Amino acid sequence: MAALSLAAVAALGGETAACDTGAFAFRADYPGARMNGCQVLGTNSIAVDIAPEDGGRINPSPWYGFHVRALSANAGEVRVQLRYGAHQHRYPPKISADGRTWQRLPEANVEAGGARATFRLQPDAQGFYVSAQENWNIAFYDRWRKRVAEGASASWFEIGRSLQGRPIWALHVRPEAPAYLLLLGRQHPPEVSGAHAFLRFAEHLLQAEGQECPASTPRCRFFENHGLVLVPLLNPDGVANGHWRHNAGQTDLNRDWGPFNQPETQTVRDLVAQLEQRRQRLRLVLDFHSTRRNVFYTQDDNAPTRPPEFAAHWLAAARERQGLYAFENAPRPLREQGTAKNYFHRRFGIPSITYEVADEEDRALVRSSAVAFADALVDVLAEHDAHVPACADQFCFLLAANQASLVMLAEEGLLPASQAAAIAEALRWIEEEQARPGARRSSNYLDIEERLIELAGVEAADIHLGRSRQDLHGTARRMVARQAWLRMMRGMLRARQALIEQAEAQADAPVPAYTHGVPAQPTTFGHMLLAFSAALERDLQRTREGYVRLNHSPLGAAALGTSGFPLNRHRLAALLGFSAPLANSFDANLVASADYKLEFASTLAQSAVVVGQFAQHIHAQYDDPQPWLVLNAATTSGSSIMPQKRNPRPLDRLRSAASMTIARAQEVTLLAHNANTGMHDYRQIAPLLALAEQGDAMYRRYAGLVESIELDSERALEEIRRGYSTMTEVADVLAREASVPFRAAHAYAAALVDVCRASNRRAADLTDAELRRVYADTVGGRLPLSPGRLRQAMEPAALIAGRKGFGGPQPAEMERALAAHRKALAAHQAWLEATESALRTARSTLREAFAAVAARSGMP
Repeated sequence: MAALSLAAVAALGGETAACDTGAFAFRADYPGARMNGCQVLGTNSIAVDIAPEDGGRINPSPWYGFHVRALSANAGEVRVQLRYGAHQHRYPPKISADGRTWQRLPEANVEAGGARATFRLQPDAQGFYVSAQENWNIAFYDRWRKRVAEGASASWFEIGRSLQGRPIWALHVRPEAPAYLLLLGRQHPPEVSGAHAFLRFAEHLLQAEGQECPASTPRCRFFENHGLVLVPLLNPDGVANGHWRHNAGQTDLNRDWGPFNQPETQTVRDLVAQLEQRRQRLRLVLDFHSTRRNVFYTQDDNAPTRPPEFAAHWLAAARERQGLYAFENAPRPLREQGTAKNYFHRRFGIPSITYEVADEEDRALVRSSAVAFADALVDVLAEHDAHVPACADQFCFLLAANQASLVMLAEEGLLPASQAAAIAEALRWIEEEQARPGARRSSNYLDIEERLIELAGVEAADIHLGRSRQDLHGTARRMVARQAWLRMMRGMLRARQALIEQAEAQADAPVPAYTHGVPAQPTTFGHMLLAFSAALERDLQRTREGYVRLNHSPLGAAALGTSGFPLNRHRLAALLGFSAPLANSFDANLVASADYKLEFASTLAQSAVVVGQFAQHIHAQYDDPQPWLVLNAATTSGSSIMPQKRNPRPLDRLRSAASMTIARAQEVTLLAHNANTGMHDYRQIAPLLALAEQGDAMYRRYAGLVESIELDSERALEEIRRGYSTMTEVADVLAREASVPFRAAHAYAAALVDVCRASNRRAADLTDAELRRVYADTVGGRLPLSPGRLRQAMEPAALIAGRKGFGGPQPAEMERALAAHRKALAAHQAWLEATESALRTARSTLREAFAAVAARSGMP
C-alpha cells in the first residue's frame, strides 16, 4: 500500500488516527484515497473532511476515497458526512468490494447539497471502498497495459517520470508510419468518465488497425499510413495521491502546455519532438477529460486546421452512427493559455480537440459512443486523404455542381481545353479560399461567378452555358436534401435496432395491453415493441422509395425549357451521383422542387406520430404509483420540492421532439401551399434542414429511451391478474374444448368478471362453486369443463402460449418475427451502405474528371 499524502497523515494523527467509531473502522491508506480528517459524531455517525491537495487555485472537483468496514456483525448502518469546506459536492459516491468492480450508491442513500454530503452505508466485516468515481489507480492501468499489449503490434515504453518518480508509459503502434495520432488521458485525476472513453476509443482503434482489409480501400490505406501514440495516464502522482486536479508540483497539467514547467508535459513534448526529427508527422491530438456534460472543445473559426473544418465533419459523421450519446460541439478561442488543445494546434496547425465526457454519463453508453467517435474519425480522415471529402454545407454542393458542369462542357467540346483548365484552376482556388476561417461560403452562384471572373477573366462565366440559377441551385438543394434523407434513414435504423434488441430480451415477458385506455388482454413486451419496429419498417420503406424519387438531377434543365446548347444531362447526373436527370424540364425546377420536400416532411411527420404514441404509451405507466414499466433511474430527475418524484424526463423530451418534428413538417408543407410554380416560398432549403435536424434529435432520443426501459415482470403480472384481461381465454377455451357457443361463453366470462368486481376479488379467487353457479345462471346447465381448467386459462402465460394466429405473441411466432425484423433491418443497413458508397464513388469520379480537365493545359 502506498503511504498517505502529508495532509492525510497529519489529519489522521492523534485522536483520529484510527477513525474508529466503535462500530465501524475507516481508513485511507491506499492509492487514490482521500480523507483529510475525521470526527466521530457517534457510534453510527462520522464526519470526514475533504480538502484539495494544496492551497493553490484549483478546479472544484472534490475527490474523496476511503474504506469502511463493520467491527461487528450487528453494527447496522453508518452515516458518513463529507465536509468540503469552501467547495461544493460534485460526485455521487461509487462503491466496490474489491476495488475493481464499481457501482453507484443508490440515490436514496445520499443527501447532498452545497458544501456537504451525507451517505448512509451498511458495510459488513470485509467492508468496501467508497470513492468519488471509480478508483482507477496505477494498478488498474498496469493491468490494462498488459492486456492491451497482448493484441497490439507494438510494446509499451517509458517516456519519462513524474515529479515523484512514477513512470509515464506510452504505446506507439505502427511506429514506421509517416504520420500518427496522439491520445492523451488523465491529466486531471478525478476525470474517470473521460478515462472510460479513452480506453475504449484506444482499444477500438487498436482492434481496427489489426484487422485485415483490402489494400485499395481508404480505411485500410489510412491505417497503413498512420500510427497511434497512446499516453493513458499522464498524471500518475495525482491519481496515486487522490488529488482533485494537480500533479505533485501543485500544477494543473492542462495549463502547463507552453510553459512546460512540469516533467509530465515535458515528456510528451520531447516524445513529439523526437518523432518529428524522424519525419513522423503529428496528424491529430485528442485529450480526454470529464466535465458536467458531454462536449468537444474544438478550434473556432479563427483557427483553421488541416484538414479544413475537421471537427465539424468528424462530429457530423459520428452523429450518423449508432450507440451515441447526445453531445455538444463547443469551439474555443486560441487565447486560452496552456492547454494541450491550443498548444498542439498552435504548434502544428492540426485538429487538437478536448474530448469531455459527462461525469455521470452511463458507462456503457460512454464506451459505445467512443467506438462511434473512433470509427467516424478514421472514416473522415481516410475520406479526406482519398480526396473525396463529403460536403458539409450548400456551398460545397454548389461547388460540386459547378465542377460537374465544367467537366461536361469540356467533354462535350463546348469549351476549349485551355479555357476549361483556367476555369478549373479558378474553381480550385475558390474552394481553398472558402475553406479558410470566416469565409462566407455563399449559396448564391452569382457570388461564385463574380470571383471566377476576377480570377480567370470574363470568359470564366462560360461555365454557365446552357443553364440557369434555377437548375443549378435546385441541384445543390437536392444534394443537400439527399444527405438529410440518408441521415433520416440512419436515425430510423438506430431506433429500430434498439427496439429489436429490447424485444428480443423481453420476448416472453407477459405485460398488459390496453384499448380505449383500459386493460384489454395480455401480450408480451417483446410483441409490443415489435409493433413499433414494424411501424419503423414502413417508415424505412417510404424513405427508400422517396430517395429513389429524390435522386434525379435537374441540372441542365435551365430555367424551365432547357437551352440551345446540347448539354449532356445524363453525364451531369452521373457525375453528381444521381441515378438520372428529371425527365421533364418544367417539372425539374418548378414542380419537383416542391414535392420532394413534401415527401420528406410527410415521411418524418408520419413517423413522428407513432414515436409520440410510443412515448405516451410508456408515460401512461407513471400515472400508477407502482408502474410496471419505468425508465432506468439514472435517466430520470428529481423534483426541487417533492422528494418522492422521479420525473421521466426522456419521455417528455422524446414527445416534445416528436411534436416539434410534426410542427417543422407542417412548416415545409405550408410553404408550398397556395404558391404558384416558380415561387421562392417552397424552394428554400433551410426549413427542410431544420426539419431534418429535429428528426435526427427525435430518433436519437427514441433509441436512447428504448434502451433505458426497465420492466418489472412481477408488477406486470399483478396488473394483468388485477385487470381480468385473461377472461378472453376463458371464453375461448369453452368454445374450443366444450363447443359452447361463442356468445354464450363470452357472456359467462363477462358474468364472472361482474362477480369479481362486485366483491373486489381477482378471477383466480373465485371458488369452484361460484364458477359452476355463474355458468348455470348465464348459460344454463352444468359447467362442461373443470374449474381447474378454467383457472389454467386465466393464467397470462397460458393465454399467450395458446395463441395460434400469424403475428401473435406466442413463442414460435415471436422467434419467427424477430428473425424477420433482424433480416429486414440488415437489408436496410446494406442498402444504406451501398447508397452511401455509390455517392462516395461519384465524388471520386467527379474529382478525377475535374483533375483531368485541369491537367489538359499542363497544370498540376
